[in-house]
Amino acid sequence: MNPFPSSCWNTSTELLNKFWNKEFAYQTPSIVNTVILPSMIGIICSTGLIGNILIVVTIIRSRKKTIPDIYIGNLAVADLAHIIGMPFLIHQWARGGEWVFGGPLCTIITSLDTCNRFACSAIITVMSVDRYLALIQPFRLRSWRTRYKTICINLGLWAASFILTLPVWFYSKVIKFKDGVESCAFDLTSPDDVLWYTLYLTITTFFFPLPLILVCYILTLCHAWEMYQQNKDAGCYNPSVPRQRVMKLTKMVLVLVAVFILSAAPYHVIQLLNLQMEQPTLAFYVGYYLSICLSYTSGSINPFLYILLSGNFRNRLPRIQRKGTDRKINHVKNTPKSSF
Repeated sequence: MNPFPSSCWNTSTELLNKFWNKEFAYQTPSIVNTVILPSMIGIICSTGLIGNILIVVTIIRSRKKTIPDIYIGNLAVADLAHIIGMPFLIHQWARGGEWVFGGPLCTIITSLDTCNRFACSAIITVMSVDRYLALIQPFRLRSWRTRYKTICINLGLWAASFILTLPVWFYSKVIKFKDGVESCAFDLTSPDDVLWYTLYLTITTFFFPLPLILVCYILTLCHAWEMYQQNKDAGCYNPSVPRQRVMKLTKMVLVLVAVFILSAAPYHVIQLLNLQMEQPTLAFYVGYYLSICLSYTSGSINPFLYILLSGNFRNRLPRIQRKGTDRKINHVKNTPKSSF
């Protein structure tokens, strides 16, 4: 029997490597590995592919691209690149963990997948900082918030993501296990290597960006509601419109943050629990696979969140142009608008 759950995906093999010298006591039913999980990943892949392509096409077709468009476009590209590796995941799971595409492609797919995880986290974090700065200092920071500088920032984020991915290029390869199955995995030689790599990936892609995202969005909402209250007390205009906009901004922020946490937290929490677990249970094994599915879900959900929650973005979708939208833009001045 394979001492590891050999059907693990190449970017999620911390559990696989953790038990390099232990017998894995449980095996999930073959129908779960070969049918249910590949089907779930296939649905996620198809949905994310359509949504992110729609986002990219919409931004490319826009005559005047805004700064949020640049961030959203880069995030969609990162999600698309992330989704490219999913068919390989489906194939490996359907074959019971066997990798048939060779060592070089294993390294390339694994590294690109991890690179885009870094890029997604970095872009979401910087985008939240940009939204906060744009709200509290819209005029003072105008010279810094240009399209050219925003493009340079995103290129810098991609470069940093590639550098952070260098360990993956060195350690990802095809490994042959005791049962003869060859799987795409990380060749980590000791539990200490697994520990440091798990902490490295978890901190850089989740626990470091999460506080920054939360702080920026909390400050954004506090400032927005404070502005709304000041405008309401001044009695300069009907407060119902700005309240609607603040409520819309609040709902969008809460949804985006919730999706980021719910899609990423289970995977990273399970990785940390795995470091302390001597012998995984069947429930842990199933939860591990479900967390992998969830980790891919945000890339499929984000495009539709932008479409559903942002009227400005929805109005630019192909063949979904709305008439009379421009008449609503200037109803209220000095009110917090959604900039996503």
